[in-house]
Amino acid sequence: MVRGGKVGTIMTRQCILCGKCLEVCPLLNATRREELGPRAKTELSAMLRDDELLLSGEDVTRLAGLCLGCHRCRKACSHGVDAPGMVSALRGAHPDFKRWLWKTWLTNAGSLWSSGSTVAKLIPKKFQPEKLGRHLKMLAGLKGGVGLEPCLSVRAFPKTYEETPVLLFAGCTANHVQKDWLASARFLLEGLGVHLLPDDFKCCGSGLRAAGCPHEAEDVARHNIQIWRAAGRPKVLVFCASCLAGLSDYDDFSNEPEKNLWQASLTPLAGWIGDVDFLIADDAPASLGYHRPCHHDAADSDFMFLKRILGGRLETASDKECCGFGGVMGLGAPELADQVTSQCWDRLGAMPVVVTGCSACAARLGATAPERVRVGHWLEMINRGSGGRVSSQT
Repeated sequence: MVRGGKVGTIMTRQCILCGKCLEVCPLLNATRREELGPRAKTELSAMLRDDELLLSGEDVTRLAGLCLGCHRCRKACSHGVDAPGMVSALRGAHPDFKRWLWKTWLTNAGSLWSSGSTVAKLIPKKFQPEKLGRHLKMLAGLKGGVGLEPCLSVRAFPKTYEETPVLLFAGCTANHVQKDWLASARFLLEGLGVHLLPDDFKCCGSGLRAAGCPHEAEDVARHNIQIWRAAGRPKVLVFCASCLAGLSDYDDFSNEPEKNLWQASLTPLAGWIGDVDFLIADDAPASLGYHRPCHHDAADSDFMFLKRILGGRLETASDKECCGFGGVMGLGAPELADQVTSQCWDRLGAMPVVVTGCSACAARLGATAPERVRVGHWLEMINRGSGGRVSSQT
């Protein structure tokens, strides 16, 4: 069982049963099973604090797997109850094969993701295990597939940020498989004339933390913070909503002012390029659905950026719905994750193109999209051709 009060310390205050978390939990909303909701998990935590013998290790492991890690409940709770954090602690205290597999996958992204994606594409559908079918398709799609066509060309770059030193946090997906995302981000920053500093960032660590691997998550956090310190503590531009949320959770700082400076340095790339003047191609989609990630920043900078450019073409087709990515939960309870994803697609409706600003959402929705529906990160829409490279405004 859980030792040393690790789970209890996650619960910063007592749950008052207000129900706010139930209103926002995608798993509960999709399944209508209250035992899968955040409140049930807080009650589990209380049981473990009072009497660890009430539940077997097998029971705890099973229950700990039933959380998407979307953090919507944590945001909604006015009393600081962190149900996803409690689930992560349970996973860490009761490690199993799923946790080991997820940790191995995340900590070896450089060697596994590209080759794994290639292999997954070669496995015929009839030979794919039923429970792993979605994951194999998602894995195969990491390198791309039916993504988005470039349809936004730069007409003019402002001089606002010329020579401004910045770091670019690309994240595992862009660094190892979707390198076009990174190329488009660099293209935009070079056009702005910023001073792009060299870096050696590792993953954001959010997936490790959610899987119950706190030591590994702390290691990458310390590494990434040191990269930022060595660069002179500049702005850190991020184009994945989940990465931005993971970086925002870092807490390993020498003092409170430095922590505040780190928080202030984290900037969505979409917010940074808001003044770039874009031209929409004649063959651009007449209608696009936007999937809002669970981990979007307060302003949802990706949506605001796209809305400014695309106007009425862009529809907020998915707001409260989660894509169902789920991490460890997707491995252990794929049928529940599929219910969440199905609800998301019901909301997206018949959108022929769906765009998002999160690597996990792009992977999950790309793997589950209806036939002939294109899904991708908004960076795929950027045309890097010579027609898009326009001189700075005068």
